[in-house]
Amino acid sequence: MASRICWHCERFSHMTQIGPVFSDILKGKAADSFVWFAPFTCDACGYATLGMIDSSLLGRRINSGQAQSVFQVEADFEDEEELDDEDEQIITWIPREPVWKEYEDVPEDIAAVASEAYSCCSIKAYRSAVLMARTALEATAKNKGITSGSLNEKIEELAEQNIITDQLAQEANEIRLLGNDMAHGDPDIPVSKEDASDILGFLDTVLDYVYQQPIAIQKRKALRKKRKENKNDCRSIAPSSTAATN
Repeated sequence: MASRICWHCERFSHMTQIGPVFSDILKGKAADSFVWFAPFTCDACGYATLGMIDSSLLGRRINSGQAQSVFQVEADFEDEEELDDEDEQIITWIPREPVWKEYEDVPEDIAAVASEAYSCCSIKAYRSAVLMARTALEATAKNKGITSGSLNEKIEELAEQNIITDQLAQEANEIRLLGNDMAHGDPDIPVSKEDASDILGFLDTVLDYVYQQPIAIQKRKALRKKRKENKNDCRSIAPSSTAATN
């Protein structure tokens, strides 16, 4: 199924194709690869969007029928697994819209910065993604009352106070080190999608441990307590064996 985060309603929604597939071949372009287009509407809000496939991403020239199948995400090619796994990379949606991430139970200002890091990554602004991840990490330290010293010193203090584990401190330092390269004016240092994905994964782990896991445990304890109270209430109002016999 062809789905995306809609540029208009901002929901992750299925896109319904409303017109035929067409290509820049029609302009007389002669090339080893070419681009196919198809118009869609969002099932949630009805606004239009355009799907685009660059045949070079499939590693071969494709015809109109094959392009149609890719848009429908039907696995009828020789390499079916490849199409299923790589669909989001094969289909480009226009207008492009950055993808955000929700961080439940993380302080709003820190969650906004972390989400912005994901937004940068989704539009291939990988250096910016790393910088925003570093900002979210330092904001986390400050939120926990560690406001003085370098980021390296803040990470050490987080570990000393057992706010993060030693392993998380190592992950935090990876965020810091690559972020420092970006922040200190070294644009010649390449940052790949894999680099940015790793950094965002480290950031997610830190935020989960510091904020989300403790609240999840509190919620679980509260639920267990409520169940116990409900069980005791049921016992207190249950009829006695004598009353049941009478």
